[in-house]
Amino acid sequence: MTFVAIKNLKKQYGKNLVLDIESLELQKGRAYGFFGANGSGKSTLLKCLTSLIDYKGEIEIDGVNLKKNPKPLERIGLLIENPAFYNDLTGRKNIEYFCKDTSSIDEYAEILQVKDILDKKYRTYSLGMRQKLGILLACVKGKDLIVLDEPFNGLDVISVDNALRLINHCREIGVTVILTSHQLDVSQKAIDSIYLLKNCRIKEFIIPEKKSGERFLFEFANKENADAAEKLIGSLAVEYERTDNIFKINSQGKFTFYDMIDKLKPCEYIKAEDITSAVKELYLEMEKSV
Repeated sequence: MTFVAIKNLKKQYGKNLVLDIESLELQKGRAYGFFGANGSGKSTLLKCLTSLIDYKGEIEIDGVNLKKNPKPLERIGLLIENPAFYNDLTGRKNIEYFCKDTSSIDEYAEILQVKDILDKKYRTYSLGMRQKLGILLACVKGKDLIVLDEPFNGLDVISVDNALRLINHCREIGVTVILTSHQLDVSQKAIDSIYLLKNCRIKEFIIPEKKSGERFLFEFANKENADAAEKLIGSLAVEYERTDNIFKINSQGKFTFYDMIDKLKPCEYIKAEDITSAVKELYLEMEKSV
């Protein structure tokens, strides 16, 4: 089912054409990633989709033309550029201020692991905490569509994993998700299709399916934690290589990346990465073909 439809979308700044999309259709309940070099038009596209800037052409959301009726915007959650909140309000009060329906706030805060900061004033938040509150607001408000511009900026490894869990949860309950990111290997864990923006144009590429032998990299801060992790990994009957405090694990189809994160969390890893994907290689091929 087509949920977002774009026709003849153009955006110019003076004589400079920065966006020229003839046709684009996005389906309900799927997640899409938009990639491209700095200045390729990614953020401009998201701002057009959310009516933050004017544009030529047509954008329909759930069959409604945004220029004629902005009603669909009420059910769009967005995080574009830096999150903006009220310093003297708590995280919870900020979300309640911006959202009519906050029934999902505690459930989503649990997934994102931010319940402990919700009742603290925003002025006390670190950069990463502010980014996480921005993601939470977008997901709570986005009953139909969530738009995220570089959502993983300023987040540590565990926070990125939690953000991916929340994005995947929203997608699974039928919300359409659109995001941009420079972190290709991270983003591919939450999206179904990727688009490359280059020279004002856009082209779609389907992410290749992962093979059964998924490979993960985990790094630990010290030898003690690494030794504990090795005992745990050894008990799982999977293949692995260890170099100092770094492990490369072949799951052999027995465990997902998230399974391994849960199992190794007690060992306090400092880096976790799914190294199965060939998304970076695919991106280079995309650059050559557009």
